[in-house]
Amino acid sequence: MSQGSPINQPSTTTDAQNDKHIQLPADGAENQKSSERVEELFYPPGHSRHLFTSRSWPQRRLRSPSLKWHKQYETPRTGRVLVIDYIKKDRSKEGMRKVTAQEINNIEGLRKIYTNPDRGNEAVLRVFHVQNASWATHFLLRKFNISARDDLVGTDFGHYVQNKHRQRRGKPLLTGKSWKTTHDPWRAINRTSFGLDYLKPYKVNPQTQGSRTATGKMMELSCYDEDDNPAYGWDVYPQRLSCYIQHKEPPSEESAVPGVLDVQNPYENGPTQKDPHEYFPRLENLDNGNAIIIFENSCSGSIDDTIVEARSQWESRWRRLPFYLAYESHDVSNDDRMALECMKIILADVWKSVSESWDRLIDLSNVHVDCLQDRIYEQPADESRAPELWTNASHWLKVERLVTIHTNVVKEMQDNLKELTSEPTIEDNWLDKSPGDMERIGLL
Repeated sequence: MSQGSPINQPSTTTDAQNDKHIQLPADGAENQKSSERVEELFYPPGHSRHLFTSRSWPQRRLRSPSLKWHKQYETPRTGRVLVIDYIKKDRSKEGMRKVTAQEINNIEGLRKIYTNPDRGNEAVLRVFHVQNASWATHFLLRKFNISARDDLVGTDFGHYVQNKHRQRRGKPLLTGKSWKTTHDPWRAINRTSFGLDYLKPYKVNPQTQGSRTATGKMMELSCYDEDDNPAYGWDVYPQRLSCYIQHKEPPSEESAVPGVLDVQNPYENGPTQKDPHEYFPRLENLDNGNAIIIFENSCSGSIDDTIVEARSQWESRWRRLPFYLAYESHDVSNDDRMALECMKIILADVWKSVSESWDRLIDLSNVHVDCLQDRIYEQPADESRAPELWTNASHWLKVERLVTIHTNVVKEMQDNLKELTSEPTIEDNWLDKSPGDMERIGLL
């Protein structure tokens, strides 16, 4: 099999939430019997196989497979979890790379992923996008031993995920933080993580304007109404994004042989006698594979108001990453290499969504400044605008500080991710464009 060729490396995708599954045809072939996973080949409908040969490469770039979200949904009150599994080569059909996607709205559906023997060990990389789902957050923090209080294998990242941003004198205190890459020899994994607060503007609804509460609100922005008059248009609230990255390393001799390490295995002892009901992680019950978990919460409770929106371009893109990798001549025949390349793209997309949210906020802020200038220039001698000017100056200082925090976090994550794998052949191009995007925003 040739490496990195779209001819031999087609992609398959599953929407596991659908009740009906349709296998898309390739090259006019008849539909095969529907199965639990919808498989999509590289050859888009209407394009024959010969178009992809080296002798007759198309003059223009063909569109990637059009994957639809077949099941309609409303914003779930209990939150949502999107689970994307990139399946191992030996679990996919020959000449294909299978990807499964499933939307989950309850804890039972999340537990079935691990209780189902067919899905337990078939994923070379598993991605979770958790939106406003505290039940899923609690489950995943334990499943990946993120909330461990042990000084040897634990961090305070779980505490950061479960708690909202701090406040000082009733005002939100916006922060951002990265956690250095750590190695767990008993689980044979390396892991790192980051979290940051960002600003989300919400359009003001005139019908409910009188009933709005200012709890946690960062600022208010003006806009121009239909008559081009300055008006109250946006409420800006702080929200939090957290991301956990885990990479599975080949087992070392030290971790394979008991007693070689001069440290007591933290997974051997059970709960203390003082609290027999205390939760204790069991090594065999943890998820020790390659994984990315994106935790998000929105002030509105809507899954469309997070920085990575539900069923957005990013989620659709993640469902067909093997297609992009093979099209760009990346090697997707090797499971470990494909998993790392997918992780690089997903993390770059997350930071791209952060920079896009900044672009949108800056555009709205520029309109707000124009509105403020118009009001002041109409009556330059009116000193009643002085408090508003001081308030805006204070807000812009906080915004500038938050941009600096984001820039520092992405640069720290670049260094942390380079330590995620010990393979010298892996190219260290993690987040290669993300620091430049944040520096560009800092100059706006």
